[in-house]
Amino acid sequence: MTPTYTIIQRIIDLIQLLFIIFVLFFERRESTRRFAWLMVLLAAPVPGIILYILFSGHFFTGSRRMKEVNTTVWQLSQPLRDIQRHILTVNRASIPSHVIRDFFPLMDMNLQEGNSLLSYTDSTRIYCYGKEFFDDLLQELEKAQHTICMEYFIFHQDTIGSRIMEVLCRKAREGVDVKLIYDDFGSLRTRTKFFRQLSAAGGKARAFFLIRLGLPLTLNYRNHRKVTIIDSRIGFLGGMNIGDEYANMHRRIKLNWRDTTIRMTGSSVLNLQTNFLMDWYSIDAWNNRSKTLSEAVSYFPPSFTDHLLGTASIAEDKQFIADIFQPGRIPTQIITAGPNRMQKANIEDALIRMIMSARKYVCIETPYFTPNEEFYNALKLAAYSGVTVNIIIPGKWDKFYMKAASFEFAREMCDHGVHFYLYPGFIHSKMVTVDRRITSIGTTNIDNRSFSLHFEENAVFYDERFTCRCDTIFERDRRISRAVGKEFFDRKPIVKRAFWSFCKLFSPFM
Repeated sequence: MTPTYTIIQRIIDLIQLLFIIFVLFFERRESTRRFAWLMVLLAAPVPGIILYILFSGHFFTGSRRMKEVNTTVWQLSQPLRDIQRHILTVNRASIPSHVIRDFFPLMDMNLQEGNSLLSYTDSTRIYCYGKEFFDDLLQELEKAQHTICMEYFIFHQDTIGSRIMEVLCRKAREGVDVKLIYDDFGSLRTRTKFFRQLSAAGGKARAFFLIRLGLPLTLNYRNHRKVTIIDSRIGFLGGMNIGDEYANMHRRIKLNWRDTTIRMTGSSVLNLQTNFLMDWYSIDAWNNRSKTLSEAVSYFPPSFTDHLLGTASIAEDKQFIADIFQPGRIPTQIITAGPNRMQKANIEDALIRMIMSARKYVCIETPYFTPNEEFYNALKLAAYSGVTVNIIIPGKWDKFYMKAASFEFAREMCDHGVHFYLYPGFIHSKMVTVDRRITSIGTTNIDNRSFSLHFEENAVFYDERFTCRCDTIFERDRRISRAVGKEFFDRKPIVKRAFWSFCKLFSPFM
């Protein structure tokens, strides 16, 4: 062994020791996450150190500047947020919606901590399959007169992606203001040239956290949102990305894909577009280091600054109450979360608060089920309290390691009285309903990446009739799914169960 090799080995050992000490004494995450990192660092020092730098969330994330941007933009909605909270608190007993009255702590938490203004949705359509969603999306894009804003984790250059891009380019040439945000990692298989054609047509396409010039240290944080807003009037939000597999049209991927996306109209669409414009501004701030309040305001049309500042709609308490709670309107909050937020767990907190508010039922559809300790305990306590907790997960999976980890979590939760169902295909839906009274639909999976690392967006609907529609969809899915209990998982070979347990150890990274 040469002296040079010995010196290098000692340097590696020293760096490994420093990282282990950091994880043991300075890592603030839950114990399972810390334990998983210790295993990685001990088993493979050099790869472990590299993985920790890339994926721990402590190094070179770029989120500091985006947090500054978010803090700046936060100021825009502060007046309206304060007014809403004051009006709703003072008039709590007389609020026409008994759902809002009963779930007031949830609504107030989202408003105060999550910057989620209370708005309304006056019409909805729920899409459970990609074909019907893409057909309607293309029709609405064709009708666009003024603006199209799209934000997607995955945008494939396949049959559906090409059809949508062709419409976007044509509308841009017609003078429509077309903006597209795509996640550079999620859309890595799509050539940059494909997106450049939109810019050539007069629109704008921008990558989120560009990684194609090499593997940057921002790889960990991805934009997982799937949103379309057309003419500030129609909004689409849900689990479907842009690609053939979401319509079961992929040549190779045959998973019987089942998803949930919602079409919305009403003032909630303005909140969707406000969030999109914040993301658009954040990309510019990331690239150009701009973050002043005046620069932020310049990214929003006057109608949106009026909406944010509260000068366009709120004149007195009675008018605000009348606007939100008109018959047929659904009180709605649009919640965003991500590492650029002061409170990055806004959506996780909202879902946990929903579960802890349950008295009878919690129904969840999720493609992955690797909850962190807080979410796990919320479900366990709900089941212990006599709440019926039903969770539908896929019977077919796109990622074998997520299946393994999810099955181990499900096996454990069966002991606590939680009921699981395996959908006959890949269910990619992200829907939660509680007591047939409130519903969350959005982009957030029940896993660590969605809760802590990804930029996500969910809508919470406070309405019994709407939630009954969602529960009808859930029951339809449940009837065709296979009910599984602990005996189902325990009957599997011991080698397979050992692999599940091994994958569960690394669920904080998944």
